[in-house]
Amino acid sequence: MPYYNCTFVSDSGQYSKKVIFSESKHELRKNFSDSEDKLLYVKRDFFRHTQLSRMFARKIGYFEFVLFNQKMITLLRAGVSFVRALEIVIANIKKGNLKEILTKCHADIRNGIQISDAFASEAIPFQKIYRASLLAGERSGNLESILYRFNSYLDKIANLKRKVVSSMAYPVILFVFMISLVFIILVYAIPKFASFYNDFDAELPAITHTLINLGAYIQDNIIFIVAVVFLFFFSLKMIEKFNTRIIIYDYVKTKIPFIGKIIIENAMTVFSRTLAILIAGGIPVPESTQIAVETFSNRYFLEQVKDVPRKIKEGNLLSDVLADISFVPGVVVEVIRVGESSGNLVDVLNENADSFENSIDAKISAVISLIEPILIVVLGLVIAFMLISIYLPIFNSVNVIR
Repeated sequence: MPYYNCTFVSDSGQYSKKVIFSESKHELRKNFSDSEDKLLYVKRDFFRHTQLSRMFARKIGYFEFVLFNQKMITLLRAGVSFVRALEIVIANIKKGNLKEILTKCHADIRNGIQISDAFASEAIPFQKIYRASLLAGERSGNLESILYRFNSYLDKIANLKRKVVSSMAYPVILFVFMISLVFIILVYAIPKFASFYNDFDAELPAITHTLINLGAYIQDNIIFIVAVVFLFFFSLKMIEKFNTRIIIYDYVKTKIPFIGKIIIENAMTVFSRTLAILIAGGIPVPESTQIAVETFSNRYFLEQVKDVPRKIKEGNLLSDVLADISFVPGVVVEVIRVGESSGNLVDVLNENADSFENSIDAKISAVISLIEPILIVVLGLVIAFMLISIYLPIFNSVNVIR
């Protein structure tokens, strides 16, 4: 979508210039036809929004979107209308993806489009949940409280994601460092020593001979090895793409020891929080479930839960439907069943999400406490093995000379 350089004039005769993001000149003139400042001149800015910038366009960050909603909540509670509050926020945002999207939303709302429909950009975090939340706010007339619930939801999801990423960063870096170090020694260091050992008349030890042969093989076939690995993963991706029933990557993730449990609990946390915020906003359970199941980013999980909304619409209870899904923990089913019978489903779902978050924290701490020493010990053993393999012939030669 293009930018336009616009010139406005006020009733007092003062001129002002703005750069505005819009679908077309016609839409731009229509949007400002009733504004206090008259639009005099419109010219498209071809250099500001190119194909290259669209190619690298990013989604709005969680923290950035939380701040936007917080400002909107403050203005709405102060009695400012939603459209005016949006104008104020846009005016105080620096140029970027968020400003572009909000400007487009503002223009759509002024054209008579519902607020929930205007915020339909895929760049918005949890766009379907946010749109449903806005719809619930429009229906109830209490938009600021619904936005507050969504902000709390987004903040908790962002914190959970941040915890998982930050906790796993060190082990991953250590593992990559270990693999890289072994690769460098095999490909670059070992061949240097191999040429040095050729001057020896003595027979090399078996471990040294094996290491030299392995390094020579990797050096001679590095392109072939990389190509085979790339083709293997590319082939799996193509198989999944052309046959959506075949799910390999996401299934394997769920079977990784320790990590698989964390993936399951993380998925249930997001699902529970999403369902809670939508039901609390007045969205019926079938419609709320339809949106909530789409939060499963793991395709293996999504394939199993995709029929849940249909079964609920047929008259089944949510707990009964979830009981037939293999990866859903039994405790979740029983807790939801209690919430349905007591009419306290929202609180039960939120407590369920809190419980899973605590469990994820405990599991991540346990995994980190295990992975770090294991990787360090393995790295030490690998380096020790290589050093012994390299220097053993030298020690043997010294003994022979003596």
